Amino acid sequence: MRRKFFDPKQHNWIEKRISPLLPQRHLSFSLSLFMLFLLVLFIYPAHGSLIPKEILSKLKKQPSFETLLKDPDLYKGQLILLGGMILSNDPLEDRTELLVEQRELSHSGKPKSSSHNKKSFYVISKDFLDPEIYTQGRLVTAYGTIKISRRSEKKKIYLEARSVYLWPQFSPPAGGYIGIGPGFFF
Repeated sequence: MRRKFFDPKQHNWIEKRISPLLPQRHLSFSLSLFMLFLLVLFIYPAHGSLIPKEILSKLKKQPSFETLLKDPDLYKGQLILLGGMILSNDPLEDRTELLVEQRELSHSGKPKSSSHNKKSFYVISKDFLDPEIYTQGRLVTAYGTIKISRRSEKKKIYLEARSVYLWPQFSPPAGGYIGIGPGFFF
Protein backbone atom coordinates (compact mmCIF):
# COMPACT_ATOMS: atom_id res chain seq x y z
CA MET A 1 0.00 0.00 0.00
CA ARG A 2 1.44 3.33 -1.07
CA ARG A 3 1.01 6.29 1.26
CA LYS A 4 0.19 9.70 -0.11
CA PHE A 5 2.05 12.75 1.12
CA PHE A 6 -1.09 14.84 0.99
CA ASP A 7 -4.55 13.38 0.65
CA PRO A 8 -7.01 15.98 -0.68
CA LYS A 9 -10.02 13.83 0.35
CA GLN A 10 -9.19 14.58 3.98
CA HIS A 11 -9.29 18.31 3.24
CA ASN A 12 -12.62 18.93 1.53
CA TRP A 13 -12.41 22.71 1.55
CA ILE A 14 -9.20 22.63 -0.50
CA GLU A 15 -10.64 20.05 -2.86
CA LYS A 16 -13.75 22.15 -3.48
CA ARG A 17 -11.76 25.28 -4.32
CA ILE A 18 -8.86 23.89 -6.34
CA SER A 19 -10.22 20.76 -8.02
CA PRO A 20 -12.26 22.65 -10.66
CA LEU A 21 -9.01 24.35 -11.72
CA LEU A 22 -6.89 21.23 -12.12
CA PRO A 23 -7.25 17.85 -13.80
CA GLN A 24 -8.23 15.24 -11.19
CA ARG A 25 -5.18 13.01 -11.64
CA HIS A 26 -2.78 15.84 -10.76
CA LEU A 27 -4.66 17.16 -7.72
CA SER A 28 -2.52 15.52 -5.03
CA PHE A 29 0.78 16.53 -6.62
CA SER A 30 -0.40 20.05 -7.39
CA LEU A 31 -1.60 20.60 -3.84
CA SER A 32 1.76 19.42 -2.54
CA LEU A 33 3.53 21.93 -4.79
CA PHE A 34 1.12 24.67 -3.72
CA MET A 35 1.82 23.97 -0.02
CA LEU A 36 5.57 23.97 -0.70
CA PHE A 37 5.24 27.31 -2.50
CA LEU A 38 3.40 28.82 0.48
CA LEU A 39 6.02 27.50 2.86
CA VAL A 40 8.85 29.06 0.84
CA LEU A 41 6.92 32.30 0.43
CA PHE A 42 6.57 32.78 4.19
CA ILE A 43 9.99 31.51 5.27
CA TYR A 44 12.20 33.20 2.64
CA PRO A 45 11.63 36.84 3.76
CA ALA A 46 12.88 35.92 7.24
CA HIS A 47 16.35 35.42 5.77
CA GLY A 48 16.53 38.82 4.04
CA SER A 49 19.13 40.45 6.29
CA LEU A 50 21.89 39.50 8.66
CA ILE A 51 21.61 42.80 10.54
CA PRO A 52 19.33 42.57 13.62
CA LYS A 53 15.76 43.80 13.15
CA GLU A 54 16.07 46.26 16.07
CA ILE A 55 18.84 48.09 14.22
CA LEU A 56 17.07 47.94 10.84
CA SER A 57 13.92 49.42 12.38
CA LYS A 58 15.94 52.55 13.23
CA LEU A 59 16.94 52.90 9.57
CA LYS A 60 13.42 54.09 8.68
CA LYS A 61 13.43 56.76 11.41
CA GLN A 62 16.88 58.24 10.89
CA PRO A 63 17.70 61.31 8.78
CA SER A 64 19.12 61.06 5.28
CA PHE A 65 22.88 61.48 4.88
CA GLU A 66 22.36 64.87 3.18
CA THR A 67 20.36 66.10 6.20
CA LEU A 68 23.08 64.78 8.47
CA LEU A 69 25.74 66.70 6.52
CA LYS A 70 23.80 69.99 6.62
CA ASP A 71 23.68 70.14 10.41
CA PRO A 72 25.63 67.29 12.03
CA ASP A 73 25.51 68.97 15.46
CA LEU A 74 21.81 68.08 15.74
CA TYR A 75 22.61 64.38 15.48
CA LYS A 76 25.79 64.29 17.59
CA GLY A 77 25.66 61.32 19.97
CA GLN A 78 22.69 59.69 18.22
CA LEU A 79 22.76 56.08 17.06
CA ILE A 80 22.84 55.95 13.25
CA LEU A 81 23.14 53.19 10.64
CA LEU A 82 25.37 54.15 7.70
CA GLY A 83 26.98 52.18 4.93
CA GLY A 84 29.02 52.39 1.80
CA MET A 85 32.18 51.34 0.02
CA ILE A 86 35.54 51.33 1.81
CA LEU A 87 38.00 53.84 0.36
CA SER A 88 40.81 53.29 2.86
CA ASN A 89 41.65 51.36 6.02
CA ASP A 90 43.98 52.92 8.58
CA PRO A 91 44.76 50.58 11.51
CA LEU A 92 46.11 52.49 14.53
CA GLU A 93 47.30 51.30 17.96
CA ASP A 94 43.98 51.65 19.77
CA ARG A 95 41.47 51.72 16.91
CA THR A 96 40.88 51.29 13.18
CA GLU A 97 39.66 54.12 10.96
CA LEU A 98 37.80 53.33 7.76
CA LEU A 99 37.13 56.04 5.20
CA VAL A 100 33.83 55.07 3.58
CA GLU A 101 32.10 56.51 0.52
CA GLN A 102 28.49 56.83 1.63
CA ARG A 103 25.89 54.76 -0.24
CA GLU A 104 22.15 54.50 0.16
CA LEU A 105 21.11 51.41 2.13
CA SER A 106 18.60 48.83 0.91
CA HIS A 107 15.77 47.52 3.09
CA SER A 108 18.14 44.80 4.36
CA GLY A 109 20.81 47.34 5.36
CA LYS A 110 23.19 46.50 2.52
CA PRO A 111 24.75 49.46 0.68
CA LYS A 112 23.62 49.70 -2.92
CA SER A 113 26.26 48.76 -5.48
CA SER A 114 26.48 51.96 -7.45
CA SER A 115 26.36 55.58 -6.44
CA HIS A 116 27.10 58.95 -7.94
CA ASN A 117 27.63 60.25 -4.43
CA LYS A 118 31.17 61.38 -3.64
CA LYS A 119 30.48 62.16 0.02
CA SER A 120 32.29 60.17 2.66
CA PHE A 121 32.46 59.59 6.39
CA TYR A 122 34.81 57.85 8.80
CA VAL A 123 34.06 54.71 10.78
CA ILE A 124 36.04 54.40 14.01
CA SER A 125 36.17 50.89 15.46
CA LYS A 126 37.88 49.90 18.71
CA ASP A 127 38.41 46.47 17.16
CA PHE A 128 41.22 45.68 14.76
CA LEU A 129 39.77 45.51 11.24
CA ASP A 130 42.33 43.66 9.16
CA PRO A 131 43.37 45.70 6.07
CA GLU A 132 43.72 42.43 4.14
CA ILE A 133 40.00 41.74 4.68
CA TYR A 134 38.51 45.23 5.01
CA THR A 135 40.01 46.30 1.70
CA GLN A 136 39.24 49.12 -0.69
CA GLY A 137 36.08 48.47 -2.69
CA ARG A 138 34.34 46.25 -0.10
CA LEU A 139 30.85 47.17 1.13
CA VAL A 140 30.27 47.77 4.85
CA THR A 141 27.40 48.78 7.09
CA ALA A 142 28.20 50.35 10.46
CA TYR A 143 26.02 51.14 13.44
CA GLY A 144 27.13 53.63 16.05
CA THR A 145 27.09 57.18 17.41
CA ILE A 146 27.88 60.31 15.45
CA LYS A 147 30.98 62.33 16.35
CA ILE A 148 32.10 65.51 14.58
CA SER A 149 35.60 66.84 13.92
CA ARG A 150 36.32 70.48 13.18
CA ARG A 151 40.06 70.27 12.41
CA SER A 152 39.61 72.02 9.09
CA GLU A 153 37.04 74.31 7.49
CA LYS A 154 35.00 71.29 6.50
CA LYS A 155 33.22 69.30 9.18
CA LYS A 156 34.10 65.61 9.09
CA ILE A 157 31.60 63.06 10.27
CA TYR A 158 32.86 60.15 12.34
CA LEU A 159 30.73 57.17 13.24
CA GLU A 160 32.00 55.60 16.45
CA ALA A 161 30.98 52.06 15.61
CA ARG A 162 29.30 49.65 17.96
CA SER A 163 29.25 47.11 15.15
CA VAL A 164 30.66 46.92 11.62
CA TYR A 165 29.28 44.41 9.12
CA LEU A 166 31.40 43.52 6.10
CA TRP A 167 29.22 42.25 3.27
CA PRO A 168 30.36 39.14 1.38
CA GLN A 169 31.97 39.71 -1.98
CA PHE A 170 30.60 37.94 -4.99
CA SER A 171 33.17 36.86 -7.50
CA PRO A 172 32.09 34.85 -10.54
CA PRO A 173 34.19 31.88 -11.61
CA ALA A 174 37.34 32.81 -13.55
CA GLY A 175 36.29 30.94 -16.68
CA GLY A 176 32.77 32.34 -16.77
CA TYR A 177 29.52 30.60 -15.99
CA ILE A 178 27.96 27.78 -17.96
CA GLY A 179 24.61 26.49 -16.86
CA ILE A 180 21.64 24.58 -18.11
CA GLY A 181 18.09 25.71 -17.67
CA PRO A 182 16.46 28.87 -16.40
CA GLY A 183 18.13 30.73 -13.59
CA PHE A 184 19.16 34.03 -12.19
CA PHE A 185 22.68 35.33 -11.81
CA PHE A 186 22.84 37.70 -8.83
